[in-house]
Formats: sequence, C-alpha cells, structure tokens
Amino acid sequence: MLGSQLTARLVLDAAGHMALDEAVLLESPPDALVLRVYEWAGEACTFGFSQRYEDAKAACKKGVEPVRRATGGGIVHHDGDVTFSLVFPWDRSCAPETIYKNIHRGIHQALKARGTVNGMWSPREKAPGIAASCFARAEKADLVDADDRKILGGALRKKGVKGLYQGSLRVRVPEAVILDGITREFGRPSTEILPSWIEAGKALEARYRSAEWNARR
Repeated sequence: MLGSQLTARLVLDAAGHMALDEAVLLESPPDALVLRVYEWAGEACTFGFSQRYEDAKAACKKGVEPVRRATGGGIVHHDGDVTFSLVFPWDRSCAPETIYKNIHRGIHQALKARGTVNGMWSPREKAPGIAASCFARAEKADLVDADDRKILGGALRKKGVKGLYQGSLRVRVPEAVILDGITREFGRPSTEILPSWIEAGKALEARYRSAEWNARR
C-alpha cells in the first residue's frame, strides 16, 4: 500500500506536470489511488487533447506556450488556480460522467465544510458544443460559486484499468482540502510520488514539449 502522507510538491512547468501525470498513470499499480496537487514554475496554459493548437495559442498570454493535455476539456490558464490530478482504479462498468461527478461531489463537500459557498451545476438544458475555454461556462457537475460562476472543472483519460483526472479549482485552498474531498468519495489517496515515476515523467517530457504533440491538430 502506498503511503498517504502529504509530500513536498514538485515545482514543474506545464510540460513537466503533464508528463508526470501520464507517468503516474502508466507506472502505478492497477489499484493505485494517487493525488497530486501542482506547484507551478510560473504561469502556464494547457489545452484539451482534441482542441486546436492555434486556438490555444491565441488564447494564451504573450510568452506563455500552451501544452496539450492527455485528457480532454478546454483551455485552462494556470495563473493562480489550484491544479490537481488523481490516478484511480477505473471499473469498466463506471461511466466517465459518474467518476467526474463523484470527484466534484467530494470537493464540493470539502469546500462546504470549510465555509466556502459552492454548488454542483445542473443545467436545465445542455449547452450546444464544447466551450473552447474551460471556464467560459459551467458544464454538468462542475462546481460553481454563489453567482453561478464556474470554479472547478476537469477532464478524464482512461488507460486500461486506471483513469487520470486533471482538475483546476479557482478557489485558493490548502492541499488538505483537496485531500479531504477525494477521501470523502474514494478513500484516502496516496500523495507519495515514487522516484521511478519521476524518472518516467522526465523521459516523457520531450513529447510534451514537441510540436508533433502540441500542434498535432
């Protein structure tokens, strides 16, 4: 069983974090439940696997190079958000919508417990298409504040019997709040990142820095 203590955050840029998340997904055991809360090396911008590079590049601040995620979702500006990822066992019978809802429900409850007003968005009608920017509008089961502004969005990727969730929270909270939210729904995750995973992440970084990956569409 992996440890569950809070460990020091690795300070990485966008390519480094995306590569490490994929490494944890690929290298961890089938029953792994691993939470990472990011520490960014400056501002960053990431965009969903299926999005166009030109759109992300146009949306990013000058001098900030967008990096394509392995998960879906929209363009996210990491300029003060609390960014986190979760690698988890993914039962083949569990729909992506259910996993997404469960993660957000846990964070919703943890935020509520600390006095942060928030709710899970449940629109009367599904909005057409997908918003280019992640925080342009709330999707079903996203978290919103008292004024219905989106404060938490995320995206998923499935690989074999495991899944990767990457999320961005627009409320500054301690890492322990994220840990509490995940624990409420999944049990206590590990926050330990093994040295072998870090090495595997470094080996993947070149792809996340390459035009072949980022400008593939």
